[in-house]
Amino acid sequence: MGRERLCFCFGVHDHQPIGNFDHVLVDATERAYRPFLDRLHARPEVRLSVHCTGSLLEWLRAHAPGSFDLLGALAARGQVELLTGGFYEPILASLPDPDKRGQIERLSAFLKTHFGVRPRGMWLAERVWEPHLPRVLVDAGVEYVLLDDSHFALTGLDVDALGGYYLTEEQGAVVRVFPISQRLRYLIPFAEVEAVLEHLAQRRGRVPAVTMVDDGEKFGAWPGTHAHVYEKGWLDRFFDRLLATEWLELVTLGEVCDRMPATGRVYLPTASYREMGEWALPPDAGQLLERAKHALAELPDGERFTALLRGGFWRSFLVKYPEVADTYWKMLRLSREVHAALAATPGDARLLAAREALWRGQANDAYWHGVFGGCYLPHLRRAVKSALLDCERRLAEAQGGADPTWSSEDGNGDGRREVFVRTRALAVTLNPELGGAVTEIGYLPAPLDVADVLARRPEAYHDQVRAASRSPEGTQVRTIHDTPAPKVAGLETSLVYDELRRASLLEAWFDGPETPLDPLTPWEGARLRLFGERLDCAGRAVEGGVAVSLTRAGAASGPVGVEKLVTVAGASLRARYRLRSVESGGVNGRFAVQWNLALTAGDAEGRYLTLPGRPSLGSAGRARGLTSVSLVDEWIGVTARLAWRPAAELAWAPVQTVSVSEAGFERIYQGTALLLAWPVALAPGEGLELSVELTVGPR
Repeated sequence: MGRERLCFCFGVHDHQPIGNFDHVLVDATERAYRPFLDRLHARPEVRLSVHCTGSLLEWLRAHAPGSFDLLGALAARGQVELLTGGFYEPILASLPDPDKRGQIERLSAFLKTHFGVRPRGMWLAERVWEPHLPRVLVDAGVEYVLLDDSHFALTGLDVDALGGYYLTEEQGAVVRVFPISQRLRYLIPFAEVEAVLEHLAQRRGRVPAVTMVDDGEKFGAWPGTHAHVYEKGWLDRFFDRLLATEWLELVTLGEVCDRMPATGRVYLPTASYREMGEWALPPDAGQLLERAKHALAELPDGERFTALLRGGFWRSFLVKYPEVADTYWKMLRLSREVHAALAATPGDARLLAAREALWRGQANDAYWHGVFGGCYLPHLRRAVKSALLDCERRLAEAQGGADPTWSSEDGNGDGRREVFVRTRALAVTLNPELGGAVTEIGYLPAPLDVADVLARRPEAYHDQVRAASRSPEGTQVRTIHDTPAPKVAGLETSLVYDELRRASLLEAWFDGPETPLDPLTPWEGARLRLFGERLDCAGRAVEGGVAVSLTRAGAASGPVGVEKLVTVAGASLRARYRLRSVESGGVNGRFAVQWNLALTAGDAEGRYLTLPGRPSLGSAGRARGLTSVSLVDEWIGVTARLAWRPAAELAWAPVQTVSVSEAGFERIYQGTALLLAWPVALAPGEGLELSVELTVGPR
């Protein structure tokens, strides 16, 4: 392999999130995966590396067996090198070590069983690297891994001089690392083929090998790419030029390892690809970084300076989105329980099924947000949360023991204690130090977390939403690095942000006349906000459940005294309030309780409120004198019934966020806010009892 020749390691990474809609997978297969494999089959001289996540491979085997078998045929004739990775595409660094190894070994075993190959190299999900990974990768049988050249740039290396592979280690466990060219990621397949060849020609003679492996969806599934890549012939021209260029050799990553020595040693910092670091920042910091990039770009050789800029750390998403953090910490708790149980009873089929559900619940897409919808997409969050609830149910059934169970601990690392209650039907998380707010109502038989509502919060790209609303959408093929276009008009009017997390059992007292309260954000003008206080908490077992008493600490001020008793039993969550006037002249106002609940969709067939006309869950309205309402989801077969005493006014409205995906800016239904408001008139020292109960069950 002479220095005058350049080895080109080309490849694709194919992935679809756990919980993605079948029609999306069908579309991606028909428009990207299958035509790409067909082009490869027609050109046996083209050699490359392919990574498919385990969940996608399982779907292909079941729903697109022709594509599954074609991939196997390409691997069998040695044209395609198959890569391993975490089976369900987790952020590997964030997992407990047994799950890191287990997920990799699960995919490696799948590839060996179905395609007869033992993978040597690995695709690292979102290229999230932390320096402790080499030891675990080596333990799982991984010889080499792919990272972005931006990781190397942060060590001070010149990305234009990067080539071949490098060695890194942890505690003497050595793994090879290939740098993916960011420049080629941006060129392929959006630039003209000649521009790609010109860039490769510039690397010839300077490095022994160049690597470009990126999302397979950009070859047909991203907006506008199917026509560009296939109908207009970009991929055919690309393969033609690669094969016709005498000084270029298409090779696999494994061949480079076998035929070349390492280019050098390197110790890489905690990082991901450059865009991920930008997305992980808080909005203000993200905008500041963007301004810094533009300022440096104006300087001579500014691009070299910007290579040293870095954004945030992937784990910062767990701070940016507390809803995601709760899911992450639940995953950690379940992982400890599952592996402890398996250590005591190895091979137990129920525990192995619980572990499989746990691994599904580690799929990365719902744990962060960038240009792809991520945690803003309810169906992705639902898939992860449902998998964890399934794990929780299976684990409880395998272990037997008491029902219900409860504990009080800091279960999410925020320095505050939560109360966790589990019955046979519900997994509930109560937050005494947040006014007794409820942040999880997991219905185990479905499984479905009906409290899974993401708050509306600012994002750095919201300024682009405002700007895009004033600019016409272009018709050219866009990349994910271009400014997205709004998918619907008027999105800028929805850029409203929540003061609070979208929990349930949020209470407030309002003085004065009965002016209508906004069901989404009623809190302005409230004289007492219970959710802003730390409440004293005492729990006890009651018949069939657990009761948690919550009282205001010390000599709390306000127009009324409030005692809150939350009882979880069976499939019901009940809150009882005892109000008492503490003002010398008595009180006259309203006591309001907000619930934020989600089933599977807002404005979709079979999702409605049991009110006259069956308004959709995505509707808004107001009704007086009610004592109950149900949220019905015929698609998943679940009903969530709210019942209260005495009669109260009910107001409801959809919680909608504005986020970004590869298709553009979009408005997304997250859940429904329901506000109950009781008129209350109490003489000095007089009391009143109110109650509200949520029962979740099959339709």
